[in-house]
Amino acid sequence: MKIKFKSHKLLLVCVDAIILNMAVFLALLIRFDGFVPLYYLKLALWLAVPVTLINLAVFSRFGLYHRIWIYASISALLSIIFAVSIGSLLAFIFACFLSGLRYPHSVALISWLLNLVLIGGSRFVWRIAREKVFPGIKSENGENRVLIVGAGDAGESILREMQRRRSRYYPAGLIDDNPGKVGMFLRGVEVLGGREDIPEIVKREKVHEVIIAIPSASGAAIKEIVSFCKQAKVKYKTLPSLYELIDGRVSLDHIRAVKEEDLLNREPIKFDFEEIKPGLEGKVVLITGAGGSIGSELCRQISKCFPKQLVLLGQGENSIYHINLELREGNPDFELTPVIANVRDRGRIEEIMEKFYPHIVFHAAAYKHVWLMEQNPEEAYQNNVLGTKVVAEASLKFNVDRFVLISTDKAVNPASAMGRSKHEAEKIVLSLQGRGRTKFMVTRFGNVMNSRGSVIPLFKRQIAQRRPLMVTHPEAVRFFMTIPEAVQLVIRAAVMGEGGEIFVLDMGEPKKIVDLAKELIYLSGLELGKDIQIGFTGLKAGEKLFEELWSKDEKPLPTSNKHVLVIKPNMSGSG
Repeated sequence: MKIKFKSHKLLLVCVDAIILNMAVFLALLIRFDGFVPLYYLKLALWLAVPVTLINLAVFSRFGLYHRIWIYASISALLSIIFAVSIGSLLAFIFACFLSGLRYPHSVALISWLLNLVLIGGSRFVWRIAREKVFPGIKSENGENRVLIVGAGDAGESILREMQRRRSRYYPAGLIDDNPGKVGMFLRGVEVLGGREDIPEIVKREKVHEVIIAIPSASGAAIKEIVSFCKQAKVKYKTLPSLYELIDGRVSLDHIRAVKEEDLLNREPIKFDFEEIKPGLEGKVVLITGAGGSIGSELCRQISKCFPKQLVLLGQGENSIYHINLELREGNPDFELTPVIANVRDRGRIEEIMEKFYPHIVFHAAAYKHVWLMEQNPEEAYQNNVLGTKVVAEASLKFNVDRFVLISTDKAVNPASAMGRSKHEAEKIVLSLQGRGRTKFMVTRFGNVMNSRGSVIPLFKRQIAQRRPLMVTHPEAVRFFMTIPEAVQLVIRAAVMGEGGEIFVLDMGEPKKIVDLAKELIYLSGLELGKDIQIGFTGLKAGEKLFEELWSKDEKPLPTSNKHVLVIKPNMSGSG
């Protein structure tokens, strides 16, 4: 069989051939105390070619010429041991056969040991030289000088991979907040200071980019590091979170831009899932709008609570198909039922209620785009008002235990058709409280990051296309929350509500949309005014400068969870 060798493979073969023959002559010198009889020298020369070819064939069979030796490991070492041992044994048998058993056994043993040391050493010396002696060697393609924040496991993994690849990144130094690590060296690279030293180090070391290698860092910590990077006017990226890493392995390919969640003016809110799981376990749960951003995440979260059955109701067949397929691929231990229906169709909705008799209904089906609904107010009314009325009254009729309406801050002092429709929906749901066994609750959201049609995906698309980021007004502010936060609020409301309440997440202070746009530009490694611009369109019909979470007639009260507020609305108020 014809074997094609690349230049580095051919070099290895030549080195091995030299080592094999050198080991035999060294073994003869050791065996005969430095004076080798002429007969054995002639025998060794006579056997040199066939013995070398036998060993090289065995080495090739064991893959010694098909490994990247700068990644040499224990498995590679074992391959060397097996290959050298078998090659030496076959060569010894061949030598004995040709010499009539006059080949010295001790020479075979000594040459075997020498081959182990020299063949193995030739591989591992290359790895050691690449990692220890020349870790900072430049690649032909050039690199970015990189400052790594985090001298822990993730930082060490990234540094090791940079030194191996040396294609895009060159480690200029490390940053760590542990004072005991400053001045120490990790894989030959010095820990230069703490996070507050980033601006100075970036300037001194001519750093092009900062990689934040602290997967477990909180949002507040990331934001502080990012602020120092902005001060230094340097690009920055971060590793994925711990949940995105596989088996603790870190790769340069996993480096990503900082997530949108880090743009919150507060720490992301996390609920104790074990507290809410008992309220859903063994229950039949129906979710309207199950294919939407909130509805689909509700499905994912509730599926972890071991419901008896999950009914996925939606009008769009594609979105329902996809969430149903996703959940089924997770091999759920509960019954999963996709249903295509329009929430305005009273007969169809009652038919579904009668068939499944759900314990809990989450009503997420709604039209939500302010500007679009301003152009189509009749549809906003039909879907958001009448659709809610149909589902809520059907829930009452078929004795659903709990009904949760997903509403919006735009329902407070509404200025748009969409806001007015959600305001009316809230009133309808709360007016049904006490008319039967069903407990009716409302949850109000701020702007949900990364939901369909939200501003962040729009900004990201404009950034990718290097188009100006279009903001309505320089003073427009909004409350922002993540999809997981929104969904956990909904589930908690369903579990803790007694009926007749409006639940609101404490989202901290609202954020200017223009500030959000600026931060996203920086997170993308671009410079505002140079690489990309921000433009203003003016407020569209129905849009407000600021949103509110409750009206002057509503009084928010604390609950058992510090992040959740509850409002007992005065239904006689105008809102």
